[in-house]
Amino acid sequence: MQNANEILWTSAFLNERFTEPVSPLGWSFIGTLFEELALRDPLRFMGFPDADTIPATRLWQAHPYVNVEIFQILYKPFPDALVPADAVRYFPHGDLNYRKRAPYPTSRVQPRFLLALARHLLRDAFNASPLNYRQWQRFVLYHDAQTRQLKTRLDAAARVQDILDIIAALYALDAQLLRLHRWSLTYADVFYKILAQWSGELAPILISNVPNKTRAVNTALAALAQQPAPLTQELLERIRQRAALTDAEQATARALDAFLQEHGHRAFSLDLAQPSFRDDPAQLLPLLQAAPSASVEPQQDEMRAAYQEARCKLRWWQRLVFRPIVGLARRYAQLREDQRYSWQKSLALTRRAYLQIGAQYAAQGIFAAPQDIFYATRGEIEQYARGELDVSALRACVSARQREWSAYWRAYRAHRTAAMPQFLRGDAPIEEAPTTDAREWRGRGVSPGIARGAVRVVYDPRDLGRVGAGEILVAPATDPAWTPVFARLGGLVLERGGVLSHGAVVAREYHLPAVAAIANLTQMLREGEWIEVNGTTGLVKRIAPL
Repeated sequence: MQNANEILWTSAFLNERFTEPVSPLGWSFIGTLFEELALRDPLRFMGFPDADTIPATRLWQAHPYVNVEIFQILYKPFPDALVPADAVRYFPHGDLNYRKRAPYPTSRVQPRFLLALARHLLRDAFNASPLNYRQWQRFVLYHDAQTRQLKTRLDAAARVQDILDIIAALYALDAQLLRLHRWSLTYADVFYKILAQWSGELAPILISNVPNKTRAVNTALAALAQQPAPLTQELLERIRQRAALTDAEQATARALDAFLQEHGHRAFSLDLAQPSFRDDPAQLLPLLQAAPSASVEPQQDEMRAAYQEARCKLRWWQRLVFRPIVGLARRYAQLREDQRYSWQKSLALTRRAYLQIGAQYAAQGIFAAPQDIFYATRGEIEQYARGELDVSALRACVSARQREWSAYWRAYRAHRTAAMPQFLRGDAPIEEAPTTDAREWRGRGVSPGIARGAVRVVYDPRDLGRVGAGEILVAPATDPAWTPVFARLGGLVLERGGVLSHGAVVAREYHLPAVAAIANLTQMLREGEWIEVNGTTGLVKRIAPL
């Protein structure tokens, strides 16, 4: 077992999903799903003897981290040519040889490893096959039906135990989704890696122009932005109060209601503490300010030309399988967005269920407000409901965490991404301080093209309304819900993520030059200065002063 002070932790696996401090309740629910299904289960598939006991995840100042040794084990058996493109994020200095230091497996032909892998793959053969996407096509219908059924149950639920039973069913539904999702991500990585090796700089174009749920939401937002009466905070309040509206305002109110009925489960974060668009429609205002006047149409001709160019350079045997490989790579790039969209449906319902419990506890004087429940953990709420935790202990846990998390939020607002270093050794950050006087930086090109423009640094999606047309958005990471602004950008630079991150996938759909994986860049650039972004080579450089 590793010495706790010597464990190397990385934020890279989760820092794109949780850009801000994550709540105790959110982490106790979602963190367990990630740990079991994305980390421990794959170790079990490989026969790793300590899969159930190795330290896997932790929170450090309310930011999630993963034990680097897990990634060493998971990627060690991969041939160098097939190591997923984004794996470099998980190792110090992007050194893929770091994975070869893993204690297990001792070789690719180790009997324990091969037998465990064969046993688990046969047990989960359809999910684990390259036809995983077909299983998803069936599952998404089941997921939607189950979510609707659980919503009906929640509408009628009055007892806390009944609500907890619904939450348990939602957790099980999420687990089913993630069991599919992990294989979808694996195939997205593998097929893109093959395309990148065979097609080079054409690979990002080959997996672009793919319809997905993120684009569908952005198109719906663009339509909402074009309503005759602009949606404002004042109009939102009048709609909420059911005040008299003009004909134009009524049209906007109907369009808003239709949008929220279809896409209101969308949120800026996976954290249960963060409201969905339906919970807080005011979150849409900066997105509508930044929305384009029309949706961006797919450029299929560009993809076809790239396909023909890439195919002409292949050997005869590669040409035989090139079309199905491109097709699968495109399907799994699409699922990267669609599966997140579906997951947020059940997460939004889980948030609502916990808030119903919080409202009951607030009415009983246990909490000061329903939102206090986000400072408890899932286990504590269940223990209290079973009578295994008294009210004073629950209040003490919540009160202590409110103070602790308040300090974490202050540190985050003061230091932003520096508050979440990419690597820790034990509890000690090991990342270097940013160099503010550099002239250029090298990251990973994730969407081809060259763009020049003024820098706009954004940490919070509520500030997206400040982004001007043609500007270069520089951010720690971009959740799918940020992406309506992409249609008006000149370019995109992200501190985190890789070629299959949400920001990269959607940037390619908008033909937006983009670079990822330049740590601390938000602190090294000043708003208004001009930079050049080369989404092909991954180079970002200053080209003009303020």
